[in-house]
Amino acid sequence: NHKEKTLDLIVQKDGKDKKTKTHDVKALSGGERSYTTLALLLALGECLETPFRVMDEFDVFLDPVARRIALQTMIEVAKTFEHRQFIFITPQDLSNIKTDPKLK
Repeated sequence: NHKEKTLDLIVQKDGKDKKTKTHDVKALSGGERSYTTLALLLALGECLETPFRVMDEFDVFLDPVARRIALQTMIEVAKTFEHRQFIFITPQDLSNIKTDPKLK
């Protein structure tokens, strides 16, 4: 709501089942909140002209499957924005990421 300077989020956990929609972000698990926050930041990032994007410990509350999907998505997004530098900081193991000339 622009007048009240608020942002209302609707999160749908399952792309196929509309019953999984929620307006209450507090009802989400830690991993679901992390994934939702990451999706929001990536979407906002497409509208902002910043040379750097830094994600710090974005995956701490994600389960292994969600973490793999999130990392793959972030890497693909980063590769499409070659004029920007993405920095991902995580205490988790990154040895399973495929090497790529665009990744350092």
